[in-house]
Amino acid sequence: MMEFAFTLRYRLDERDCNYEELAERLAGSNCADALAGVGRSGYLALDFLRKAESAGAALSRAIADVACAIPSAELVDIRSDFKPT
Repeated sequence: MMEFAFTLRYRLDERDCNYEELAERLAGSNCADALAGVGRSGYLALDFLRKAESAGAALSRAIADVACAIPSAELVDIRSDFKPT
């Protein structure tokens, strides 16, 4: 397994404005390997360092994990050094 670094940026629904609660939900949904940041109100950036067999597997699993934690969040940007497979 290798480690892959990437950032996922989400637009948050108005109901998801309690960032402490979001952090707890993310940690409980296999996203403890992400560093969360809020640079702009209503948005959430997650910097991942995720172990996986491939870059595509790391990325797709992280997106699915965030969707479980914050179903109303809308993925607006993916930044990485790799090309998903």
